[in-house]
Amino acid sequence: MNISKEQVDEVNIVVSMQIGKEDYEPKVNEILRDYRRKTNIQGFRPGKVPDGIIRKKYGKAVMIDEINKLVSESLPKYIEEQNLRTLGNPLPKSNGDEIEWEIGNDFTFDFEIGLAPEVSINLSKEDRINKYQIIVDQDMIDEEIKRFSIHFRKYMDVDFVEDFMEKLIGDIVQIGEDGQPLQNGLSAEDSSLLVEVIKDDECKKLFENAKTGDEIVFNLWQAFPNEREIASILKMKDKNEVGDISESLFRYTVKIIQKPFNAELDQELFDKVLGKDVVSNLEEFKTRIRENFISEYEEICFSKFNTDIREYLLNKFNPQLPEEFLLKWMKSANKDLDEEIFEKEFPQFLENMKWEMIANAIIRKYELKVNEQEIVETAKTTSRAQLNMYGMKFVPDDILTQQAMKKLKDENEIKSMASHALERKIVKTINEIVDLNVQEISMDDFNNMVYAASYKKQVEEVGETGKFKTSEEVETVESVEDNETVEEAAPVEIVFSDETPEAVEEVIEIVEEENQEQEKVKEIEKNKE
Repeated sequence: MNISKEQVDEVNIVVSMQIGKEDYEPKVNEILRDYRRKTNIQGFRPGKVPDGIIRKKYGKAVMIDEINKLVSESLPKYIEEQNLRTLGNPLPKSNGDEIEWEIGNDFTFDFEIGLAPEVSINLSKEDRINKYQIIVDQDMIDEEIKRFSIHFRKYMDVDFVEDFMEKLIGDIVQIGEDGQPLQNGLSAEDSSLLVEVIKDDECKKLFENAKTGDEIVFNLWQAFPNEREIASILKMKDKNEVGDISESLFRYTVKIIQKPFNAELDQELFDKVLGKDVVSNLEEFKTRIRENFISEYEEICFSKFNTDIREYLLNKFNPQLPEEFLLKWMKSANKDLDEEIFEKEFPQFLENMKWEMIANAIIRKYELKVNEQEIVETAKTTSRAQLNMYGMKFVPDDILTQQAMKKLKDENEIKSMASHALERKIVKTINEIVDLNVQEISMDDFNNMVYAASYKKQVEEVGETGKFKTSEEVETVESVEDNETVEEAAPVEIVFSDETPEAVEEVIEIVEEENQEQEKVKEIEKNKE
């Protein structure tokens, strides 16, 4: 057998395999002799079937099978021996002639192969990239303090509902058309209800000027169209216990009316926000808030810097890809996929592949690796970002660590966090090599800049349907040393002490619940595929 290659261009080759009868005929003959011994054909004794009949009946199929085995074994071996860095899988190339499958013939098979280009990373201070720093001003700090003062406000008893800002405590019961409590209906004693968060204006008006002892009948689902809120009002542990109450009426008997007063800027507030005795005066409190803003905005700017680095390096190096080959390969692997989808998604596929090559070249050149601690820190950063979305900005480090370790019990999460950790290391490495054009910017201007760029990209991606893409698959580099991976963590239970800031437990439960919902969606989509 002779194998040779023709260099079409830098990233495309054609490999030719010439298979002579001497390469396959001995094995074919061996198999056919075995068939002759074992085959039973009417009119012939076992083992006495003429060779010609066996060859006519089974010869071509056996020959094709053996040639396929030769090709499937020899082609990968040749690629490995030649150190060819291939993209996708080799594609058979037809010369237009029909193959004459006859024992004794010689055969030639051609394969198109796409090659990964060599990416040579050369970066220096001559490379200039923008890096943004969001300004933290006093107004932002004052606004944050005001927010905490409102969030941790205290409630004082009052005589009646005056401005819908009041909190009510009372007994709630599901009633029938006759106004009597339903048998086995839903109910709760000393149920808390915030008038200001009632969603429906008509329902809210029913509580106007309400006094202690008043009975108010209303549609609970109309007032709070959210199963989690209703479960809280009815003191249920599981929102799924609520059931369908969209047409049900509830009677609320007011027992206590309390009006909110913003928290004083004192030690009690400092402890609730930061933890017990973390700071002891207002100036220290402001300093911690400023530091948290800086940390939070550094992460936001890091994400923007990551995007800008990717764009800069893609423009600078722009690896040449065998685009025509890759398009044929994708279509051969996804025969049922719509042609319109290929046209829309293929450019993004190429860009992601180019970035992966650049990222891997950086990893090789600077010998980047991630260790266990870096993976844990990345998982903590992810947990912190999730909690920040719910306004929990001062979560103790030990709780973040426990959350991270809970994530890392899952092998897929380990790979994902390792990938993100490696991405961060790539960005930090580039940060130290290139010349940075550091620009201070306000949060509003930063948001306008990012959203404007995002909107522009969406406009450019509008297809014939006129609909924007809602999501993109993000390619990441998943390369971690085998001996540096995180061992399976033992089950961790989050324990809250008196020093834990209020509301963290509830928020973490919400985050975990939403994460579980997302996993269910992913599983459903996976099963569809």
